[in-house]
Amino acid sequence: MSSIKILVLGVMVLACGPGSVAQDTAKTGTKKKAVLLSEQEWKAVEGVFQSPQNNEMNVQFKANNDQLVAKLLWNNGELHLIAESPLVFSSVPEGDKEIIRISFIKDSSGAVNQVSVFNNGVWKRNNNYKPPSEKKEMVHTPDQLKPFEGIYQLANEGSRIIDFTVKNNTLALKQEWNGVELSFVPETSMDFFRKDDPFFTLSFSKDQDGRISEVLAFKRDLWKKKKIISYTNEQLRIFEGIFKSTDDPDNHILLIAQNRHLVVRQLWDKKETIVETRAENYFYNEGQSYSVIFFNDSSGKPNQAMLYGMNMFERVR
Repeated sequence: MSSIKILVLGVMVLACGPGSVAQDTAKTGTKKKAVLLSEQEWKAVEGVFQSPQNNEMNVQFKANNDQLVAKLLWNNGELHLIAESPLVFSSVPEGDKEIIRISFIKDSSGAVNQVSVFNNGVWKRNNNYKPPSEKKEMVHTPDQLKPFEGIYQLANEGSRIIDFTVKNNTLALKQEWNGVELSFVPETSMDFFRKDDPFFTLSFSKDQDGRISEVLAFKRDLWKKKKIISYTNEQLRIFEGIFKSTDDPDNHILLIAQNRHLVVRQLWDKKETIVETRAENYFYNEGQSYSVIFFNDSSGKPNQAMLYGMNMFERVR
């Protein structure tokens, strides 16, 4: 899996790239001394374990030369682990990289049937694992991809926005907070995958009127399609005003409606950025990957503005 997956967006699963695993809490330098295990103890932790969030993601653990090798079966990446105890393993130190620690769990019979990875849930032993069949690209035209175009916002995490456009008969996904772009092809009329990373899937859904309304990435992360809107200068005035940073109250921005765009002026250095309307409550500057997302108060008026998908500003009344 690619480290630029969203999906993250804050939504990383077990791996962040070929040959690496994404996360645990252990910090560099806190690793305990490796212990020697018996053949029986090594055998107890071997096997295939399945993600609780995506059943297509499985990791295989196998003992090799006093190490436990974790092979990521969706991209063939590997991580080498050493034993801290018969059930706790941590990654081999590599420079400044954080140490990854996993813990196996026994059931009531004493058999190891689960493995816990911090922030990634508890993976269950999968004794019925079968290699997935190869995904095939469906025959299609650019016109068939057009209905999927649009702006989508991560459900329950409004700071993330992605944009789908049709390019070279593929569906291009752009992460608007950093400008990264990924290409997808259809497997079925509603399901897409990446050719170089087939486990990165997209499953679209329609609303009751038959229009594309949302997409599920990795069979887990739900993105809602935003309403495309064109504001007049008069309508844009609802966004005007002074906003202060929630992290540093001394930093303020001034928002001004101008020529059917918004001007974001940083009051601490007078720098100005023009952002265009992309969707309801969402503005963007393509050249700078500069996004502004507004959040409404209980009366429906915008009272917060998030810049770059991370910097929150509150309206100064």
